[in-house]
Amino acid sequence: MLIRLDEQALVDDLCAHFRRSGFTAESVGGGMVEVEVEAPSAPSDEEARRAVGQHLRVWQIANPEARAELL
Repeated sequence: MLIRLDEQALVDDLCAHFRRSGFTAESVGGGMVEVEVEAPSAPSDEEARRAVGQHLRVWQIANPEARAELL
């Protein structure tokens, strides 16, 4: 799943947040981060999207200045 950030400087921090939580996350350029959920953590695409969305919201609470969108 792709996440778009308005602030390129926060990409590494967002990737680190997801990695600490057991996701695969990497910068793909242009303020975009690709996040993957490793099975069996989320057996369906819907559950994976929900998990990524929840972790993104947690990160946004810790970084209230950040604007991010799950695409």
